[in-house]
Amino acid sequence: MNIPRLFKLPQHRKFTYRPFYYDPEKEEREARLRDLKIEAGIKPEGPYKSHLQRGSMRSYFKRGEVAQKQSNLRLILIIAGLLFVAYILLFR
Repeated sequence: MNIPRLFKLPQHRKFTYRPFYYDPEKEEREARLRDLKIEAGIKPEGPYKSHLQRGSMRSYFKRGEVAQKQSNLRLILIIAGLLFVAYILLFR
């Protein structure tokens, strides 16, 4: 007989581990190919291409500053409102 509960108990977390496969021959082949491209004057590609544009980090942090200012203003208004309510309740 199960007892109904108000809160659901958390389930166990499943861990899926997929090991990486290391191929030393492939590493050597890629290193030789990279060296040949450098000798031929071809600029080797990096492991990834940046999707960030110039100044995008600056705009990202500016958005954070605006959100921070809005949060601070909201907090000040809430504190002022609570102080006003406390003043009315205590001194009236």
